[in-house]
Amino acid sequence: DERERMVYEMVNAIDYLRKERIGAIIVIERDISLGNYIDKAKKLYADLTSDLLIAIFYEGNPLHDGGVIIQGDRITCAGAVFPTSDSVKISKRLGTRHRAALGISEESDCIALVVSEETGSISIVKSGQIKHNLDPQKFPTALKKILGQK
Repeated sequence: DERERMVYEMVNAIDYLRKERIGAIIVIERDISLGNYIDKAKKLYADLTSDLLIAIFYEGNPLHDGGVIIQGDRITCAGAVFPTSDSVKISKRLGTRHRAALGISEESDCIALVVSEETGSISIVKSGQIKHNLDPQKFPTALKKILGQK
């Protein structure tokens, strides 16, 4: 099943990124188009694989500071820049990636996954709500659940 493979690839990449403390923001498009952000980023249109996600966010890669957008089972672009949230509810400890994930989730129905460069923690952001510091063992189940929701 396409969703199972997607989850498998993203979980493998995120597990590696968190262990190595490599920051990442992965945005999964749903019903509301993220075309405006894709247009301004580096287009890839590549199969979603954990190796490609890891390579994109590797610190030596020029695209590592931006985000990745996934449409269906394809990585559409890398190096995407998202609006940051102005919410006063967000913890001061959370950085730009978390603010960008919140910002894009406030604008669309996307799901954003964040790996903290500082702590290696994993967050899922949806509808302006952040689930921070997820247990790596429970992350795959949480991701499957949230991907199944509309």
